[in-house]
Amino acid sequence: MEFIDYYQILGVPKTAVDADIKSAYRKLARKYHPDLNPNNKEAEKKFKEANEANEVLSDPDKRKKYDKYGKDWQHADEIEKNRQQQSQNQRQSGRRQSSENFAGVIGFL
Repeated sequence: MEFIDYYQILGVPKTAVDADIKSAYRKLARKYHPDLNPNNKEAEKKFKEANEANEVLSDPDKRKKYDKYGKDWQHADEIEKNRQQQSQNQRQSGRRQSSENFAGVIGFL
């Protein structure tokens, strides 16, 4: 899957506030709206891209995931779950190894 830069589509910086995103989206939506551009496939494509960009960037949770995971933002919950599981497994493995080392020291004494 190719990375889609939603900030670039809307023409706003990553530091843009909600009002800037909304304004940029509305400007593009008016410019490329299908009613104003009948039978124009390029305008239809740009309208859909602007809608998608706005949908993600105007939602704080989606935007946070997009900023952190980029093209994989839609799988952010799965990624986090896997990372937590790996971290938990490593902690358990470390505890097990520590207790085995401790038992070895006691056996040595």
